[in-house]
Amino acid sequence: MSRRRRKPRGPGLALALVAAFALGGLAGWSLHPRYEQWRGRQQGSSSPTARSAQGPSRRNGRPPRTAAKLYFARIIGGQIRLVGVRRELQGGPHPAEAALEELISGTVPTGCLRPLPSGARLRSVRVRSGLATADFGRELVSGFKGGSDNEGVTVYAVVNTLASLPEVKRVQILVEGGRIDSIGGHLDTSGPLAPDDELVIPR
Repeated sequence: MSRRRRKPRGPGLALALVAAFALGGLAGWSLHPRYEQWRGRQQGSSSPTARSAQGPSRRNGRPPRTAAKLYFARIIGGQIRLVGVRRELQGGPHPAEAALEELISGTVPTGCLRPLPSGARLRSVRVRSGLATADFGRELVSGFKGGSDNEGVTVYAVVNTLASLPEVKRVQILVEGGRIDSIGGHLDTSGPLAPDDELVIPR
């Protein structure tokens, strides 16, 4: 009685065994505690959405800086005028507030004077639909020294500084939350004002 010869198993079986071992290793790695961390890092580094979600708005945890043009007073030929000084502010989401606070209490450029009365205090500022509403304490009026040019410098230091921000077109000045007809009796401040360069000179 003749025996039947077995057919050689050939390379097919070897390949199947290699594939089975590979799949088993992958399954074991997927159960490893650090697998999810590795997978998250891989997806985060390759996903455009993940990269753009971080955005450039904050670097090293610092809020973005805002460029504004601040208007300070200067005496030229015995007359008080305004000069614009470009300055970067750590404004974050409130650049209008940062600009006015810098005008009130920031560094005064050499040869310039602070344009607002001593003790002037900003209560609040908000920007809506191109209109900035700046509310000051009563010191803006009580500390005013008089004179039409002085009044123009005080008013337009505020208006021109805020209007240097791209989102501001006009400015309404308030004192203690209410509108005032004038700071010193020479310039109407009862309504919104557009920027004006009449008193501005080159620095």
